[in-house]
Amino acid sequence: MRSLELLTPNDFSLRETIDAHGWHQLLPFVWDSANGILERIEQLSSGKVVLLRIAEPELGKLTIEASEEADGEEIAARVRRMLQLDIALDEFHAFCTGHPRLAHVPERRQGRMLRSSTLWEDTVKVILTTNTTWGQTKSMSARILNHFGAVCPAAPDRRAFPGPESIAVVPLEEFASAAKVGYRVAAIHSLACGICDGVIPLEGWQTDTEQDAFTLRKRLLGLRGVGPYAAATLLLYLGRGEHVNVDSWARTLVGKELGCAVTDAEVHAFFADFAPWRGLAYSFYAWTPAEPVK
Repeated sequence: MRSLELLTPNDFSLRETIDAHGWHQLLPFVWDSANGILERIEQLSSGKVVLLRIAEPELGKLTIEASEEADGEEIAARVRRMLQLDIALDEFHAFCTGHPRLAHVPERRQGRMLRSSTLWEDTVKVILTTNTTWGQTKSMSARILNHFGAVCPAAPDRRAFPGPESIAVVPLEEFASAAKVGYRVAAIHSLACGICDGVIPLEGWQTDTEQDAFTLRKRLLGLRGVGPYAAATLLLYLGRGEHVNVDSWARTLVGKELGCAVTDAEVHAFFADFAPWRGLAYSFYAWTPAEPVK
């Protein structure tokens, strides 16, 4: 396979999915906004590392170009996960039509979020967003990738995000020295080891249809380095929109809306009436524009 076409739901937009949050700014993603092309270096289960170029030439269809022959079914499955193509939005869109600050969501085909091809990568990157700046998150993520990721033959200066096996085999001290992720190092390294040892069946959590959001949240909170904010963020990526991922930015947005400083509890209270879509409502809410500086 060098190229394939992938059909998408009518309520899907590649650009809106990518622009929903900042994941496209983290390697191995590269987003060419001007031309509407998402690039990603991906290491497949065979070990082959390919450059993928994803575009949306028309509504309802994606084109995927690979840098070399590869397993088309595996690539399609990974792209479907990245773009949340298998997450149904009908009920959320119907909910949005009754709320003025969310009415734009179905009109613009919003509601999905770009995510990585594995829950492992998403979890590591979410841990890297805690108690830091976005610039530092990008730097930490890039160091992990550049030190431990596999090189892409078609683009030798670019690498895939390393799988847990690439981290688990490295001594903790060596990983800490190279990644420079601060206190997060033990959480990431222990997660990699737990996955490889079979103690943490992380990828299986997203396909376990028997567990409800409460159970999944409890499992996520059981991971070292994953608190309420990180768990709520990962739930959003897993298609569970019940919880608001409250952080300083959420407090800033709600504070501007209410005209006063707010606590985490007050942010949750602000979205209480948006159940069961509190997290999605927060992510796509039409916030009141800030007053222009005079």
